[in-house]
Amino acid sequence: MWRGTVEESKHLFHGLKERDSISWTTMISGLMQNGMEREAVDMFREMILVGFTMDQFTFGSVLTACGSLLALGEGKQIHAYVIRTDHKDNVFVGSALVDMYSECKSIKSGETIFERMTQKKVVSWTAMLVGYGQNGFSEEAVKIFFEMQRNGVEPDDFTLGSVISSCANQASLEEGAQFHCQPWFLA
Repeated sequence: MWRGTVEESKHLFHGLKERDSISWTTMISGLMQNGMEREAVDMFREMILVGFTMDQFTFGSVLTACGSLLALGEGKQIHAYVIRTDHKDNVFVGSALVDMYSECKSIKSGETIFERMTQKKVVSWTAMLVGYGQNGFSEEAVKIFFEMQRNGVEPDDFTLGSVISSCANQASLEEGAQFHCQPWFLA
């Protein structure tokens, strides 16, 4: 949904005779992506009230909106809903929770979620790494990067940029240069 089409999209959505989880999630995601985080959270609440089921994409969007709003209380409520609806073991929902808690400056809660995740992918490791960096824990960001590698997870471009940024914040240019000279960075 493009910014210019938000009102049109809302009008079309509310005019649908039959809405499904996909149409609800598309609206929530579109609102969030267009800087209308509060409306995205409100639409999520409405989605619950009318009884639609959520998936990883719904939770990912609404948790991102909560993080952007620094709405820790609402994020915690959605976290409880994640648990009740048995989505807590979804790697993308878990990563979105880590991100939301980190954005809301509740890094210890983010760490707890991360540590309890039964499955971690690059998105999970990156969420924790970025969370540390955003909260001024550059050394922990570098440590989690090395732990990610020890666990056989290959960093992507975003992960590499984030760890280099953390090194710069930590004024550890030597470590940053080491990351830059790695074969996977040059590929």
